[in-house]
Amino acid sequence: MQERLNVLLINSVLQGGGTDNQVILLARGLLELGVRVLVACPQTNELFYQLQSYGIESVHWGKNISGLYKLKEIISRRNITLLHAHHGRDYWPAIMGASLSYPKPKVVLSRHMAKSPGSWISQNYLLKHCDCLVAVSQFTRKILTEGHFDPHCPIKERHKRKPIGGDHGKIKVIYGGIDTGRFYPRNASYLREKISVDGRHFLFGMVGSYDYPLGKGQLDFLEAAHKTRNFLPQGRFLIIGRGNMRELLEEKIKSLSLEDRVFLIPHTPEIDGWLNALDCLVHPAIATEAFGLVILEAFACGKPVIATSLDGIPEAFQACQVGKLIPPWSIPDLCQALADVAKAGPLSEEKKWQCHKKIESSFSYKVMAKNMLELYNQLIMGNTES
Repeated sequence: MQERLNVLLINSVLQGGGTDNQVILLARGLLELGVRVLVACPQTNELFYQLQSYGIESVHWGKNISGLYKLKEIISRRNITLLHAHHGRDYWPAIMGASLSYPKPKVVLSRHMAKSPGSWISQNYLLKHCDCLVAVSQFTRKILTEGHFDPHCPIKERHKRKPIGGDHGKIKVIYGGIDTGRFYPRNASYLREKISVDGRHFLFGMVGSYDYPLGKGQLDFLEAAHKTRNFLPQGRFLIIGRGNMRELLEEKIKSLSLEDRVFLIPHTPEIDGWLNALDCLVHPAIATEAFGLVILEAFACGKPVIATSLDGIPEAFQACQVGKLIPPWSIPDLCQALADVAKAGPLSEEKKWQCHKKIESSFSYKVMAKNMLELYNQLIMGNTES
């Protein structure tokens, strides 16, 4: 069956977010499995060159009506048998590009967010016009099939998340994957030295973007850093990321007199190194979260994780269960978790490698690609009942 499979992954963004990294890892995994894979994407940024470094072929397909006909041309010229779109903005171009082509390729869409598409037409007709919708977690599938309503939540975007209409049997769950050849336990004391953190300190860290209005819980993290000063004097706190809240974070650090305890590091390609420099990853998500791949990356590096029990996060935490799940929006619970994890201390080398092996066996990009390929072949054969 694999001989008949020509896959086109569609990504009109490719700017470095979690979805974009998943597209690259999927393409890489499929290529390693011997699948003919092509990525339709922008041709001028850092991730494009990363695709090239892996030997993954890419094409530019443009936008608007001209982009649709370019897509149709690519499908025809490359004998594409399956299209797979990952961003919401690419769903309908993929569907329309496929519908203009003959023979018509199968269309797979991935949902990487813990909410349904926002438009009325997508909520009502998306499933009718695709062959499969891949949810990246069981929680995401639940959102798509049942919705989620929490009108009393302090976070407005959680008040009403509607399900989508159509044949819910088309929605399948395939978890994302990480590069366990990159994320593994190793010494990174040289990075701790850069911020004057040594073995006497216990370094907690957050990794993620921080854009208005909510960020990913960075303000709660800073409040906890402030409130634990007296009973966790050895605690140090690191925030890695980028976003338009940086000035606010800097002001908050100054107003709480945390200059000696908190460090802001810009977004860096050396995330694997910094995760190894940490003693614990903190992921105090407060809005919506489909899964939480950074949790898997931390586990793969042998680090405990403190995370809120929000949306799909418990599914990621379940992989190793090292650290602590806490209620969202509770700074007292976060403070207590910081104290408990610091008291327990870093994991042993044996435990670190046990965590790494668990992640490698179930959540590597190779496993993701294998599961996706199985789905693709089922679709080509007309059998997706399993």
